[in-house]
Amino acid sequence: MMENLYRKVKRFAEEKDIVRKGDNILVAVSGGPDSVLLLHFFLRLSREKDISVRVAYVHHNLRKEADAELIFVKKLAERNSVPFFFRNIKIDGKTGIEEQARIKRYRALYGIAKRAGCNRIAVGHTLDDQAETVVMRFIKGAGLAGLRGILPEKRLFRNRNISIIRPLLSLEKKEILDGLKRGSISYRIDRSNLSGNFLRNRIRSEVLPLLLKYNPGIKKQIARMSFLVQDDFAFMKKSAEEALESILDKQGRNIDVRAYRKLDVTMKRLVAALLIERITGSHYRSFNRIKQAMEYLGKGNRKRLRMSKLAAVVSGKKS
Repeated sequence: MMENLYRKVKRFAEEKDIVRKGDNILVAVSGGPDSVLLLHFFLRLSREKDISVRVAYVHHNLRKEADAELIFVKKLAERNSVPFFFRNIKIDGKTGIEEQARIKRYRALYGIAKRAGCNRIAVGHTLDDQAETVVMRFIKGAGLAGLRGILPEKRLFRNRNISIIRPLLSLEKKEILDGLKRGSISYRIDRSNLSGNFLRNRIRSEVLPLLLKYNPGIKKQIARMSFLVQDDFAFMKKSAEEALESILDKQGRNIDVRAYRKLDVTMKRLVAALLIERITGSHYRSFNRIKQAMEYLGKGNRKRLRMSKLAAVVSGKKS
């Protein structure tokens, strides 16, 4: 791995505190340039830091080339004496393929990580992926939480001891390709990334090239903005969590509505989102559902409200 790329990724991982002494890391490798570079980064880091590395490949059964990719990744792991794991997943239907594949892929990786005793799952999202994600969410009308883009570390699973980490968010795609070329490191190409059937691919091939004409550094600017938003949102969320605890009773069953109404409108929105998260168990933030919860908490002269009543409202069981 090129020295400058290694130092850049290592510095990012240290700044975000996403790799720690004693970590057991499952590296998700598809065979593409990003994940291959990610593996080489962790192979070198494991020689300097007290961490262990394992490799996982998830077969989506969507492309004939995936069989060859599986063999490629397995041999790559064997050459570097790294334990190798794989899972087969099946994608149903012809719609929502991207989202369905993402959910099932992470579930498969979680299963492998749990079996292999790993506490981190490393995936190869890059600065380009970050820019594409932010633009895609902006087009769809995301709020501040959505404009954070891809987080360097995120916990997607009930087991809070296993997290997803993304050390390559500091690198542009062209840096990765140049580094692999200079290091004579081989990789595979997923042709589905060129398909115009997926929104992300169209943003990559149509929207971002247009934006680059106005600002050649737009991808770095978007990524920088997303990291600033991540920091700001983390501070706001912490304040909202404190506000939430102050308006709930000790059992967490009743809401002090009068105290909620005294909050700033931004804090009201964040607290409503946290309440919904507790009720649904999902981190997904729906603007309409948050608005519905805020309106319900703000109407009438009640002093207290049972969580069960709010749950009925946000789940659509009560108007």
